[in-house]
Amino acid sequence: MKKPVATPADSVVILQDLLRCASVTPVEAGALTVLENLLSAQGFVCQRLIFKEEGTPDVENLFARIGTGTPHLCFAGHTDVVPPGRLEDWSHPPFAAEIADGFVFGRGATDMKGSISAFAAAAIDYV
Repeated sequence: MKKPVATPADSVVILQDLLRCASVTPVEAGALTVLENLLSAQGFVCQRLIFKEEGTPDVENLFARIGTGTPHLCFAGHTDVVPPGRLEDWSHPPFAAEIADGFVFGRGATDMKGSISAFAAAAIDYV
C-alpha cells in the first residue's frame, strides 16, 4: 500500500477549494481545475470530456485514472450546484467556504462537493 500523503485535514481543504468555485450549472467556475491539479500532482492521468446535447449547454467533465491493474474502482459525482438564492438567507456566504462550530458552510457542501473532496483525499491516500 502506498504511504498516505494526505491527512484528514486535507479533505476539508479540498472541500473549501471546491466550495469557493461558484460552479452554478452550467458554469464550471474552476472546480474541475481544482480537482485536476490536485489529482495530477499525485500521479493521476486526467482528461477533460465535453458532453454535448442539442439544445442544452455543453457540460465539461473530468475523467481521472491511475494505474492499469485490477480491481477497478469508479467514483462519479458532480461539481455543479443550484443557484444560492437570496444571499440574506444564508448564515455564511454561499461561496466563502467558512468553517464555524465544526461545520464547513457553502453551496454544494453536502451535494456533492463534500463527497468528492472525501473521495479525492481517500484516493490519494490509498490508491
